[in-house]
Amino acid sequence: MGGDSEPILGRVLDSMANGVIAIDREGTIFVFNAAAARLLGVEKGKALGKKLLSIVPNSGLVNVLRTGEAETGRPQPVGARTVIANRAPMFRDGELIGAVSVFQDVTEMEKMSRELDSTRALVRTLEEVLAGAGEWMVVVDASGIVTMISEEYAEFNGTTVADAVGKHATQVIENTRMHVVAKTGVAEIGERQTIHGRALIVNRIPLRDGDRVIGAYGRVVFKTVEQLRKLASKMNLLESKVKYYEEELTHLRGARYTFGSIVGAGVAITAAKEEAERASRTDSTVLLRGETGTGKELFAHAIHAAGPRRAGPFIKLNCAAVPAELLESELFGYEEGAFTGARRGGKPGKFELAAGGTLFLDEIGDMPLPMQAKLLRVLQEKEVDRLGGTGSLRVDLRLIAATARNLEEMVGQGTFRADLFYRVNVIPIRIPPLREHPEDLGAIAEAFLARLSADTGEPKRQLSAELLDVLRAYSWPGNVRELQNGLERAVAMSPREILRPEHFPAHLLRFAHGVREVGTPGAPELEGEETSSKAPGSLASVKAEAERSAILSALAAVGGNRTRAAELLRIHRVKLHEKIKRYGIAGPPGQKK
Repeated sequence: MGGDSEPILGRVLDSMANGVIAIDREGTIFVFNAAAARLLGVEKGKALGKKLLSIVPNSGLVNVLRTGEAETGRPQPVGARTVIANRAPMFRDGELIGAVSVFQDVTEMEKMSRELDSTRALVRTLEEVLAGAGEWMVVVDASGIVTMISEEYAEFNGTTVADAVGKHATQVIENTRMHVVAKTGVAEIGERQTIHGRALIVNRIPLRDGDRVIGAYGRVVFKTVEQLRKLASKMNLLESKVKYYEEELTHLRGARYTFGSIVGAGVAITAAKEEAERASRTDSTVLLRGETGTGKELFAHAIHAAGPRRAGPFIKLNCAAVPAELLESELFGYEEGAFTGARRGGKPGKFELAAGGTLFLDEIGDMPLPMQAKLLRVLQEKEVDRLGGTGSLRVDLRLIAATARNLEEMVGQGTFRADLFYRVNVIPIRIPPLREHPEDLGAIAEAFLARLSADTGEPKRQLSAELLDVLRAYSWPGNVRELQNGLERAVAMSPREILRPEHFPAHLLRFAHGVREVGTPGAPELEGEETSSKAPGSLASVKAEAERSAILSALAAVGGNRTRAAELLRIHRVKLHEKIKRYGIAGPPGQKK
Protein backbone atom coordinates (compact mmCIF):
# COMPACT_ATOMS: atom_id res chain seq x y z
CA MET A 1 0.00 0.00 0.00
CA GLY A 2 1.21 3.57 0.40
CA GLY A 3 1.04 4.51 -3.33
CA ASP A 4 1.16 8.05 -4.63
CA SER A 5 -1.44 10.40 -3.17
CA GLU A 6 -2.96 13.35 -4.85
CA PRO A 7 -0.96 16.57 -4.18
CA ILE A 8 -4.16 18.30 -3.11
CA LEU A 9 -4.81 15.64 -0.42
CA GLY A 10 -1.32 16.17 1.02
CA ARG A 11 -1.87 19.91 1.26
CA VAL A 12 -5.20 19.36 2.97
CA LEU A 13 -3.65 17.04 5.54
CA ASP A 14 -0.73 19.40 6.21
CA SER A 15 -3.09 22.32 6.77
CA MET A 16 -4.89 20.50 9.59
CA ALA A 17 -4.20 21.49 13.22
CA ASN A 18 -4.62 17.87 14.23
CA GLY A 19 -1.93 15.29 13.66
CA VAL A 20 -2.71 12.48 11.20
CA ILE A 21 -0.81 9.19 10.92
CA ALA A 22 -1.79 6.26 8.72
CA ILE A 23 -0.09 2.84 8.66
CA ASP A 24 -0.46 -0.18 6.44
CA ARG A 25 -1.12 -3.76 7.49
CA GLU A 26 2.57 -4.21 8.45
CA GLY A 27 2.64 -1.05 10.62
CA THR A 28 4.59 1.05 8.13
CA ILE A 29 3.79 4.77 8.01
CA PHE A 30 2.46 6.05 4.68
CA VAL A 31 0.68 9.23 5.91
CA PHE A 32 2.42 11.65 8.33
CA ASN A 33 1.17 15.24 8.14
CA ALA A 34 2.91 18.45 9.26
CA ALA A 35 0.96 18.64 12.57
CA ALA A 36 2.08 15.10 13.46
CA ALA A 37 5.68 16.07 12.72
CA ARG A 38 5.34 19.14 14.96
CA LEU A 39 3.61 17.35 17.84
CA LEU A 40 5.92 14.32 17.77
CA GLY A 41 9.11 16.24 17.01
CA VAL A 42 9.98 14.05 14.00
CA GLU A 43 10.58 15.30 10.46
CA LYS A 44 8.03 14.09 7.92
CA GLY A 45 10.70 12.75 5.58
CA LYS A 46 12.25 10.65 8.36
CA ALA A 47 8.92 9.16 9.38
CA LEU A 48 7.37 8.09 6.05
CA GLY A 49 8.17 4.47 5.18
CA LYS A 50 9.32 3.67 8.75
CA LYS A 51 7.71 1.34 11.25
CA LEU A 52 5.34 3.29 13.52
CA LEU A 53 6.75 1.81 16.74
CA SER A 54 10.25 3.03 15.83
CA ILE A 55 8.87 6.57 15.65
CA VAL A 56 6.23 6.42 18.42
CA PRO A 57 7.21 3.48 20.69
CA ASN A 58 4.09 3.70 22.89
CA SER A 59 1.58 4.19 20.09
CA GLY A 60 -1.76 2.43 20.55
CA LEU A 61 -2.52 2.52 16.80
CA VAL A 62 -0.97 -0.92 16.25
CA ASN A 63 -3.64 -2.35 18.60
CA VAL A 64 -6.27 -1.35 16.02
CA LEU A 65 -4.45 -3.55 13.45
CA ARG A 66 -4.78 -6.45 15.86
CA THR A 67 -8.39 -5.91 16.98
CA GLY A 68 -9.86 -4.23 13.94
CA GLU A 69 -11.91 -2.01 16.28
CA ALA A 70 -11.98 1.80 16.52
CA GLU A 71 -10.80 3.68 19.64
CA THR A 72 -11.98 7.20 20.50
CA GLY A 73 -10.76 9.82 23.00
CA ARG A 74 -7.71 7.86 24.07
CA PRO A 75 -5.09 9.94 25.93
CA GLN A 76 -1.46 9.28 25.08
CA PRO A 77 1.65 10.94 26.55
CA VAL A 78 4.10 12.34 24.05
CA GLY A 79 7.16 13.56 25.90
CA ALA A 80 6.02 16.23 28.36
CA ARG A 81 2.75 16.77 26.51
CA THR A 82 -0.54 14.87 26.32
CA VAL A 83 -2.53 14.13 23.11
CA ILE A 84 -6.05 12.76 22.66
CA ALA A 85 -6.29 10.30 19.75
CA ASN A 86 -9.14 8.86 17.72
CA ARG A 87 -8.04 5.64 15.99
CA ALA A 88 -9.89 3.74 13.29
CA PRO A 89 -9.21 0.64 11.13
CA MET A 90 -9.17 0.95 7.29
CA PHE A 91 -10.93 -1.72 5.21
CA ARG A 92 -11.00 -2.49 1.45
CA ASP A 93 -13.57 -4.96 0.26
CA GLY A 94 -14.03 -6.13 3.81
CA GLU A 95 -10.33 -6.75 4.33
CA LEU A 96 -8.27 -4.83 6.96
CA ILE A 97 -5.56 -2.94 5.09
CA GLY A 98 -4.31 -0.49 7.75
CA ALA A 99 -5.23 2.03 10.45
CA VAL A 100 -5.37 5.80 10.85
CA SER A 101 -4.99 8.03 13.93
CA VAL A 102 -6.15 11.61 14.24
CA PHE A 103 -4.86 13.31 17.40
CA GLN A 104 -4.61 16.75 19.00
CA ASP A 105 -2.55 18.37 21.80
CA VAL A 106 -4.69 18.78 24.94
CA THR A 107 -1.91 19.78 27.40
CA GLU A 108 -3.20 23.34 27.81
CA MET A 109 -6.80 22.12 27.93
CA GLU A 110 -5.91 19.70 30.74
CA LYS A 111 -4.20 22.50 32.66
CA MET A 112 -7.22 24.76 32.26
CA SER A 113 -9.50 21.92 33.32
CA ARG A 114 -7.50 21.32 36.47
CA GLU A 115 -7.51 25.04 37.28
CA LEU A 116 -11.26 25.14 36.68
CA ASP A 117 -11.80 22.16 38.96
CA SER A 118 -9.63 23.81 41.62
CA THR A 119 -11.57 27.07 41.31
CA ARG A 120 -14.87 25.25 41.56
CA ALA A 121 -13.68 23.43 44.69
CA LEU A 122 -12.51 26.74 46.22
CA VAL A 123 -15.86 28.39 45.47
CA ARG A 124 -17.73 25.45 47.01
CA THR A 125 -15.51 25.68 50.10
CA LEU A 126 -16.10 29.42 50.44
CA GLU A 127 -19.83 28.94 50.03
CA GLU A 128 -19.84 26.29 52.77
CA VAL A 129 -17.78 28.56 55.05
CA LEU A 130 -20.13 31.46 54.46
CA ALA A 131 -23.16 29.27 55.01
CA GLY A 132 -22.07 27.48 58.17
CA ALA A 133 -19.50 29.61 59.99
CA GLY A 134 -22.02 31.82 61.75
CA GLU A 135 -19.96 34.80 60.64
CA TRP A 136 -21.31 38.00 59.10
CA MET A 137 -19.34 38.31 55.85
CA VAL A 138 -19.81 39.70 52.34
CA VAL A 139 -17.78 39.75 49.09
CA VAL A 140 -18.25 42.26 46.26
CA ASP A 141 -16.66 42.56 42.82
CA ALA A 142 -14.78 45.57 41.48
CA SER A 143 -18.10 47.32 40.69
CA GLY A 144 -19.44 46.81 44.21
CA ILE A 145 -21.85 44.03 43.19
CA VAL A 146 -22.43 41.40 45.87
CA THR A 147 -21.02 38.05 44.74
CA MET A 148 -21.13 36.19 48.05
CA ILE A 149 -22.77 36.81 51.44
CA SER A 150 -23.25 34.65 54.51
CA GLU A 151 -26.77 33.53 55.37
CA GLU A 152 -26.75 35.15 58.81
CA TYR A 153 -25.49 38.48 57.47
CA ALA A 154 -28.11 38.46 54.72
CA GLU A 155 -30.81 37.70 57.31
CA PHE A 156 -29.56 40.54 59.57
CA ASN A 157 -29.85 42.90 56.59
CA GLY A 158 -33.43 41.76 55.95
CA THR A 159 -32.78 39.76 52.79
CA THR A 160 -31.66 36.32 51.57
CA VAL A 161 -28.51 35.11 49.89
CA ALA A 162 -30.35 34.58 46.60
CA ASP A 163 -31.79 38.09 46.61
CA ALA A 164 -28.58 39.79 47.73
CA VAL A 165 -26.21 38.23 45.19
CA GLY A 166 -26.13 40.28 42.00
CA LYS A 167 -27.21 43.53 43.63
CA HIS A 168 -25.05 46.53 44.43
CA ALA A 169 -23.80 46.54 48.03
CA THR A 170 -25.62 49.79 48.78
CA GLN A 171 -28.92 48.07 47.94
CA VAL A 172 -28.22 45.29 50.44
CA ILE A 173 -26.24 46.72 53.39
CA GLU A 174 -27.03 49.97 55.20
CA ASN A 175 -24.18 52.53 55.42
CA THR A 176 -21.83 50.20 53.57
CA ARG A 177 -18.48 51.26 52.13
CA MET A 178 -17.65 47.97 50.43
CA HIS A 179 -17.95 49.55 46.97
CA VAL A 180 -15.58 52.35 48.06
CA VAL A 181 -12.90 49.89 49.20
CA ALA A 182 -13.33 47.91 45.95
CA LYS A 183 -12.69 51.12 44.03
CA THR A 184 -9.84 52.66 46.10
CA GLY A 185 -8.08 49.44 47.13
CA VAL A 186 -7.50 50.91 50.60
CA ALA A 187 -8.35 48.62 53.53
CA GLU A 188 -10.52 49.87 56.40
CA ILE A 189 -9.81 48.02 59.64
CA GLY A 190 -11.78 48.26 62.88
CA GLU A 191 -14.27 50.78 61.50
CA ARG A 192 -17.60 51.53 63.17
CA GLN A 193 -20.76 50.96 61.08
CA THR A 194 -24.40 51.33 62.13
CA ILE A 195 -26.97 48.93 60.64
CA HIS A 196 -30.60 48.96 61.80
CA GLY A 197 -29.58 51.10 64.76
CA ARG A 198 -26.90 48.67 65.95
CA ALA A 199 -23.26 49.81 66.14
CA LEU A 200 -20.90 47.22 64.66
CA ILE A 201 -17.11 47.01 64.26
CA VAL A 202 -16.14 45.88 60.74
CA ASN A 203 -13.12 45.18 58.56
CA ARG A 204 -13.14 45.90 54.81
CA ILE A 205 -10.24 44.44 52.81
CA PRO A 206 -9.57 44.85 49.07
CA LEU A 207 -9.11 41.71 46.95
CA ARG A 208 -6.34 41.85 44.36
CA ASP A 209 -5.21 39.91 41.31
CA GLY A 210 -1.65 41.11 41.04
CA ASP A 211 -1.81 44.90 40.98
CA ARG A 212 -5.47 44.98 39.96
CA VAL A 213 -8.25 45.34 42.57
CA ILE A 214 -10.96 42.82 41.68
CA GLY A 215 -13.28 43.30 44.63
CA ALA A 216 -13.47 43.54 48.41
CA TYR A 217 -14.13 41.29 51.40
CA GLY A 218 -16.02 42.55 54.43
CA ARG A 219 -16.45 40.99 57.84
CA VAL A 220 -18.24 42.06 61.00
CA VAL A 221 -15.57 41.64 63.69
CA PHE A 222 -17.74 42.62 66.64
CA LYS A 223 -21.52 42.45 66.39
CA THR A 224 -21.81 45.04 69.17
CA VAL A 225 -19.40 47.66 70.44
CA GLU A 226 -19.87 46.11 73.88
CA GLN A 227 -18.13 42.97 72.60
CA LEU A 228 -15.10 45.11 71.77
CA ARG A 229 -15.15 46.71 75.20
CA LYS A 230 -15.30 43.30 76.89
CA LEU A 231 -12.42 42.00 74.77
CA ALA A 232 -10.36 45.10 75.53
CA SER A 233 -11.03 44.58 79.23
CA LYS A 234 -9.96 40.93 78.98
CA MET A 235 -6.81 41.93 77.09
CA ASN A 236 -5.91 44.50 79.74
CA LEU A 237 -6.43 41.89 82.45
CA LEU A 238 -4.33 39.35 80.57
CA GLU A 239 -1.56 41.89 80.01
CA SER A 240 -1.56 42.70 83.72
CA LYS A 241 -1.37 39.00 84.58
CA VAL A 242 1.45 38.40 82.10
CA LYS A 243 3.40 41.34 83.50
CA TYR A 244 2.84 40.10 87.07
CA TYR A 245 3.91 36.54 86.22
CA GLU A 246 6.96 37.80 84.32
CA GLU A 247 8.00 39.81 87.37
CA GLU A 248 7.41 36.80 89.62
CA LEU A 249 9.37 34.55 87.27
CA THR A 250 12.22 37.03 87.17
CA HIS A 251 12.18 37.18 90.96
CA LEU A 252 12.14 33.40 91.37
CA ARG A 253 14.57 32.42 88.62
CA GLY A 254 16.60 35.52 88.18
CA ALA A 255 18.67 38.03 90.05
CA ARG A 256 17.79 39.09 93.61
CA TYR A 257 19.52 42.47 93.38
CA THR A 258 19.48 45.45 91.04
CA PHE A 259 21.71 48.50 90.67
CA GLY A 260 19.44 50.14 93.22
CA SER A 261 20.71 47.56 95.74
CA ILE A 262 24.28 48.83 95.38
CA VAL A 263 24.65 51.51 98.03
CA GLY A 264 27.13 54.33 97.60
CA ALA A 265 27.49 57.68 95.86
CA GLY A 266 31.26 58.10 96.02
CA VAL A 267 33.36 58.60 92.90
CA ALA A 268 34.89 55.10 92.91
CA ILE A 269 31.69 53.10 93.39
CA THR A 270 29.71 55.38 91.05
CA ALA A 271 32.24 54.79 88.25
CA ALA A 272 31.98 51.02 88.74
CA LYS A 273 28.17 51.15 88.67
CA GLU A 274 28.16 53.24 85.49
CA GLU A 275 30.50 50.77 83.76
CA ALA A 276 28.30 47.87 84.86
CA GLU A 277 25.13 49.60 83.65
CA ARG A 278 26.68 50.12 80.21
CA ALA A 279 27.81 46.48 80.12
CA SER A 280 24.31 45.28 81.04
CA ARG A 281 22.93 46.61 77.73
CA THR A 282 25.13 44.20 75.76
CA ASP A 283 25.40 40.41 75.71
CA SER A 284 29.19 40.43 76.06
CA THR A 285 31.10 38.51 78.72
CA VAL A 286 31.89 40.55 81.83
CA LEU A 287 34.79 39.94 84.22
CA LEU A 288 34.23 41.44 87.68
CA ARG A 289 37.50 42.05 89.49
CA GLY A 290 37.96 43.06 93.08
CA GLU A 291 39.04 41.99 96.52
CA THR A 292 37.04 39.51 98.54
CA GLY A 293 33.89 40.96 100.04
CA THR A 294 33.58 43.94 97.67
CA GLY A 295 30.20 42.82 96.31
CA LYS A 296 31.10 41.19 93.00
CA GLU A 297 28.09 38.88 93.16
CA LEU A 298 25.86 41.88 93.85
CA PHE A 299 27.14 43.50 90.64
CA ALA A 300 26.56 40.25 88.70
CA HIS A 301 22.94 40.12 89.85
CA ALA A 302 22.44 43.78 88.92
CA ILE A 303 23.93 43.37 85.43
CA HIS A 304 21.63 40.43 84.75
CA ALA A 305 18.56 42.21 86.13
CA ALA A 306 19.17 45.26 83.91
CA GLY A 307 19.98 43.31 80.74
CA PRO A 308 17.90 41.83 77.90
CA ARG A 309 18.06 38.38 79.55
CA ARG A 310 16.49 39.49 82.83
CA ALA A 311 13.43 37.25 82.27
CA GLY A 312 15.77 34.25 81.99
CA PRO A 313 17.43 32.35 84.84
CA PHE A 314 20.40 33.61 86.83
CA ILE A 315 22.55 30.59 87.69
CA LYS A 316 25.70 30.89 89.81
CA LEU A 317 28.56 28.58 90.65
CA ASN A 318 31.50 29.26 92.96
CA CYS A 319 34.44 27.52 91.32
CA ALA A 320 36.42 27.58 94.57
CA ALA A 321 33.63 25.99 96.63
CA VAL A 322 33.14 22.88 94.47
CA PRO A 323 35.73 20.05 94.66
CA ALA A 324 37.68 19.69 91.42
CA GLU A 325 36.37 16.15 90.82
CA LEU A 326 32.74 17.39 90.99
CA LEU A 327 33.16 20.63 89.06
CA GLU A 328 32.72 19.04 85.62
CA SER A 329 29.44 17.33 86.49
CA GLU A 330 28.19 20.55 88.11
CA LEU A 331 28.93 22.57 84.99
CA PHE A 332 28.09 20.07 82.24
CA GLY A 333 25.61 17.72 83.92
CA TYR A 334 25.49 13.99 83.33
CA GLU A 335 23.35 11.24 81.83
CA GLU A 336 21.90 8.35 83.79
CA GLY A 337 24.56 5.71 84.41
CA ALA A 338 27.44 8.06 83.58
CA PHE A 339 29.19 7.00 86.81
CA THR A 340 28.50 5.12 89.99
CA GLY A 341 25.87 6.94 92.01
CA ALA A 342 24.63 9.01 89.06
CA ARG A 343 21.06 10.18 89.61
CA ARG A 344 18.34 8.30 87.74
CA GLY A 345 17.39 10.26 84.65
CA GLY A 346 20.63 12.22 84.77
CA LYS A 347 21.10 15.81 85.84
CA PRO A 348 21.37 19.04 83.85
CA GLY A 349 24.49 21.12 84.40
CA LYS A 350 24.75 24.81 85.14
CA PHE A 351 25.19 25.58 81.44
CA GLU A 352 21.85 23.96 80.60
CA LEU A 353 20.08 25.54 83.56
CA ALA A 354 21.30 29.00 82.50
CA ALA A 355 19.94 28.66 78.93
CA GLY A 356 18.34 31.93 77.88
CA GLY A 357 19.76 33.69 80.93
CA THR A 358 23.06 34.31 82.70
CA LEU A 359 25.70 32.01 84.18
CA PHE A 360 27.78 33.60 86.94
CA LEU A 361 31.10 31.85 87.58
CA ASP A 362 32.49 33.23 90.83
CA GLU A 363 36.18 32.75 91.71
CA ILE A 364 36.97 31.68 88.14
CA GLY A 365 40.66 32.01 88.96
CA ASP A 366 40.33 28.89 91.15
CA MET A 367 39.12 26.72 88.27
CA PRO A 368 41.49 23.77 87.55
CA LEU A 369 43.38 23.89 84.25
CA PRO A 370 41.59 20.87 82.69
CA MET A 371 38.24 22.51 83.34
CA GLN A 372 39.51 25.79 81.90
CA ALA A 373 40.04 24.04 78.54
CA LYS A 374 36.51 22.61 78.59
CA LEU A 375 35.03 25.96 79.55
CA LEU A 376 36.87 27.61 76.66
CA ARG A 377 35.37 25.09 74.21
CA VAL A 378 31.85 25.87 75.44
CA LEU A 379 32.41 29.60 75.04
CA GLN A 380 33.79 29.11 71.53
CA GLU A 381 31.41 26.43 70.20
CA LYS A 382 28.36 27.31 72.34
CA GLU A 383 27.82 23.58 72.88
CA VAL A 384 28.02 21.34 75.95
CA ASP A 385 28.37 17.59 76.30
CA ARG A 386 26.88 15.89 79.34
CA LEU A 387 29.05 13.32 81.06
CA GLY A 388 28.11 9.96 79.58
CA GLY A 389 26.13 11.65 76.80
CA THR A 390 26.36 10.90 73.08
CA GLY A 391 25.45 14.27 71.60
CA SER A 392 26.07 17.95 72.06
CA LEU A 393 23.53 20.47 73.34
CA ARG A 394 23.38 24.02 72.06
CA VAL A 395 23.53 26.65 74.80
CA ASP A 396 22.51 30.28 74.59
CA LEU A 397 23.59 32.21 77.65
CA ARG A 398 25.54 35.18 78.90
CA LEU A 399 28.64 34.63 81.02
CA ILE A 400 29.65 36.81 83.93
CA ALA A 401 32.83 35.81 85.74
CA ALA A 402 34.42 37.16 88.91
CA THR A 403 37.76 36.79 90.63
CA ALA A 404 39.77 38.31 93.45
CA ARG A 405 42.99 36.92 92.00
CA ASN A 406 45.50 38.51 89.63
CA LEU A 407 44.75 36.59 86.43
CA GLU A 408 47.57 38.28 84.50
CA GLU A 409 50.11 36.91 86.98
CA MET A 410 48.45 33.49 86.82
CA VAL A 411 48.70 33.52 83.02
CA GLY A 412 52.42 34.26 83.34
CA GLN A 413 52.81 31.43 85.84
CA GLY A 414 50.89 29.00 83.61
CA THR A 415 48.10 28.42 86.12
CA PHE A 416 45.45 30.19 84.04
CA ARG A 417 45.02 29.74 80.29
CA ALA A 418 45.83 32.86 78.28
CA ASP A 419 43.15 32.09 75.65
CA LEU A 420 40.49 31.73 78.34
CA PHE A 421 41.66 34.96 79.98
CA TYR A 422 41.15 36.86 76.73
CA ARG A 423 37.77 35.19 76.25
CA VAL A 424 36.39 36.22 79.66
CA ASN A 425 38.15 39.59 79.92
CA VAL A 426 35.93 41.20 77.26
CA ILE A 427 34.45 43.83 79.58
CA PRO A 428 36.54 44.03 82.78
CA ILE A 429 34.97 45.96 85.66
CA ARG A 430 36.93 46.70 88.82
CA ILE A 431 34.91 46.83 92.04
CA PRO A 432 36.72 49.20 94.43
CA PRO A 433 37.58 48.04 97.96
CA LEU A 434 35.78 49.77 100.83
CA ARG A 435 38.89 51.69 101.86
CA GLU A 436 38.80 53.50 98.49
CA HIS A 437 35.36 54.95 99.14
CA PRO A 438 35.12 55.44 102.91
CA GLU A 439 32.64 58.26 102.31
CA ASP A 440 30.05 55.53 101.50
CA LEU A 441 30.69 53.54 104.69
CA GLY A 442 27.95 55.26 106.71
CA ALA A 443 25.32 54.76 103.95
CA ILE A 444 26.31 51.09 103.52
CA ALA A 445 26.10 50.49 107.27
CA GLU A 446 22.72 52.23 107.51
CA ALA A 447 21.32 50.19 104.60
CA PHE A 448 22.49 46.93 106.16
CA LEU A 449 21.08 47.81 109.58
CA ALA A 450 17.73 48.64 107.95
CA ARG A 451 17.69 45.28 106.16
CA LEU A 452 18.70 43.48 109.36
CA SER A 453 15.83 45.17 111.19
CA ALA A 454 13.37 44.11 108.48
CA ASP A 455 14.60 40.52 108.65
CA THR A 456 14.48 40.21 112.45
CA GLY A 457 11.56 42.50 113.20
CA GLU A 458 13.61 44.31 115.84
CA PRO A 459 14.01 48.12 115.98
CA LYS A 460 16.65 49.51 113.66
CA ARG A 461 19.93 50.26 115.39
CA GLN A 462 21.85 53.50 114.93
CA LEU A 463 25.60 54.17 114.67
CA SER A 464 27.12 56.52 117.23
CA ALA A 465 29.43 59.24 115.95
CA GLU A 466 32.35 57.64 117.82
CA LEU A 467 31.72 54.28 116.17
CA LEU A 468 31.45 55.82 112.73
CA ASP A 469 34.86 57.47 113.23
CA VAL A 470 36.34 54.11 114.23
CA LEU A 471 34.77 52.34 111.22
CA ARG A 472 36.11 54.95 108.83
CA ALA A 473 39.61 54.65 110.28
CA TYR A 474 39.74 50.90 109.76
CA SER A 475 41.12 49.53 106.46
CA TRP A 476 38.51 46.74 106.11
CA PRO A 477 40.56 43.94 104.52
CA GLY A 478 37.32 41.94 104.26
CA ASN A 479 35.53 44.93 102.72
CA VAL A 480 31.73 45.15 102.79
CA ARG A 481 31.35 41.54 103.89
CA GLU A 482 33.54 42.17 106.94
CA LEU A 483 31.58 45.34 107.72
CA GLN A 484 28.28 43.47 107.54
CA ASN A 485 29.56 40.66 109.75
CA GLY A 486 30.79 43.21 112.30
CA LEU A 487 27.49 45.04 112.32
CA GLU A 488 25.53 41.80 112.68
CA ARG A 489 27.72 40.82 115.66
CA ALA A 490 27.30 44.26 117.22
CA VAL A 491 23.52 44.09 116.88
CA ALA A 492 23.49 40.60 118.41
CA MET A 493 25.74 41.63 121.33
CA SER A 494 24.27 45.06 122.13
CA PRO A 495 20.97 45.55 123.92
CA ARG A 496 21.10 49.26 123.13
CA GLU A 497 19.57 51.11 120.22
CA ILE A 498 22.77 53.10 119.65
CA LEU A 499 25.79 51.02 118.61
CA ARG A 500 29.08 52.10 120.20
CA PRO A 501 32.71 51.08 119.58
CA GLU A 502 32.75 48.63 122.51
CA HIS A 503 30.19 46.51 120.66
CA PHE A 504 32.75 45.76 117.94
CA PRO A 505 35.76 43.37 118.06
CA ALA A 506 38.77 44.64 120.03
CA HIS A 507 41.12 44.79 117.04
CA LEU A 508 38.86 47.39 115.43
CA LEU A 509 39.16 49.67 118.42
CA ARG A 510 42.89 50.14 117.88
CA PHE A 511 41.96 52.31 114.93
CA ALA A 512 40.19 54.70 117.26
CA HIS A 513 43.65 55.82 118.41
CA GLY A 514 44.55 58.86 116.46
CA VAL A 515 40.89 59.46 115.73
CA ARG A 516 39.86 60.30 119.28
CA GLU A 517 42.19 59.99 122.29
CA VAL A 518 41.11 57.47 124.87
CA GLY A 519 39.93 59.20 128.03
CA THR A 520 38.68 62.31 126.30
CA PRO A 521 35.00 63.14 126.69
CA GLY A 522 32.91 60.77 124.61
CA ALA A 523 35.80 58.41 123.93
CA PRO A 524 35.25 54.71 124.65
CA GLU A 525 37.00 53.16 127.62
CA LEU A 526 39.18 50.32 126.34
CA GLU A 527 39.37 47.90 129.19
CA GLY A 528 42.32 45.56 129.02
CA GLU A 529 43.79 47.30 125.99
CA GLU A 530 46.99 49.28 125.84
CA THR A 531 46.41 52.98 125.44
CA SER A 532 49.57 53.64 123.46
CA SER A 533 49.28 54.21 119.75
CA LYS A 534 51.60 51.45 118.67
CA ALA A 535 50.94 49.61 115.42
CA PRO A 536 48.31 46.88 115.49
CA GLY A 537 50.71 44.17 114.30
CA SER A 538 50.66 42.02 111.17
CA LEU A 539 47.51 41.60 109.13
CA ALA A 540 47.50 37.86 109.89
CA SER A 541 47.59 38.44 113.65
CA VAL A 542 44.85 41.07 113.44
CA LYS A 543 42.69 38.71 111.39
CA ALA A 544 43.28 35.82 113.80
CA GLU A 545 42.41 38.00 116.78
CA ALA A 546 39.26 39.19 115.04
CA GLU A 547 38.18 35.65 114.20
CA ARG A 548 38.78 34.41 117.75
CA SER A 549 36.88 37.34 119.22
CA ALA A 550 33.97 36.85 116.80
CA ILE A 551 33.75 33.12 117.61
CA LEU A 552 33.76 33.76 121.35
CA SER A 553 31.05 36.40 120.96
CA ALA A 554 28.90 34.14 118.79
CA LEU A 555 29.20 31.23 121.23
CA ALA A 556 28.28 33.51 124.09
CA ALA A 557 25.25 34.81 122.23
CA VAL A 558 23.84 31.31 121.62
CA GLY A 559 24.76 29.72 124.92
CA GLY A 560 27.62 27.64 123.55
CA ASN A 561 25.58 25.95 120.78
CA ARG A 562 28.15 25.49 118.02
CA THR A 563 25.62 24.79 115.25
CA ARG A 564 23.78 28.03 115.98
CA ALA A 565 27.05 29.87 116.36
CA ALA A 566 28.13 28.66 112.92
CA GLU A 567 24.86 29.93 111.47
CA LEU A 568 25.37 33.28 113.17
CA LEU A 569 28.91 33.51 111.80
CA ARG A 570 27.71 32.32 108.36
CA ILE A 571 30.28 29.56 108.11
CA HIS A 572 29.97 25.80 107.96
CA ARG A 573 29.84 23.94 111.28
CA VAL A 574 32.93 21.90 110.31
CA LYS A 575 34.81 25.13 109.61
CA LEU A 576 33.80 26.47 113.02
CA HIS A 577 35.15 23.33 114.73
CA GLU A 578 38.48 23.78 112.89
CA LYS A 579 38.78 27.39 114.03
CA ILE A 580 37.80 26.55 117.63
CA LYS A 581 40.57 23.98 117.68
CA ARG A 582 43.06 26.35 116.04
CA TYR A 583 42.42 29.18 118.51
CA GLY A 584 42.32 26.89 121.56
CA ILE A 585 38.73 27.66 122.42
CA ALA A 586 37.50 24.77 124.57
CA GLY A 587 33.99 24.82 125.95
CA PRO A 588 31.68 27.74 126.54
CA PRO A 589 32.98 31.32 126.42
CA GLY A 590 34.89 32.25 129.54
CA GLN A 591 36.13 28.72 130.17
CA LYS A 592 39.94 28.69 130.17
CA LYS A 593 41.63 25.86 128.43
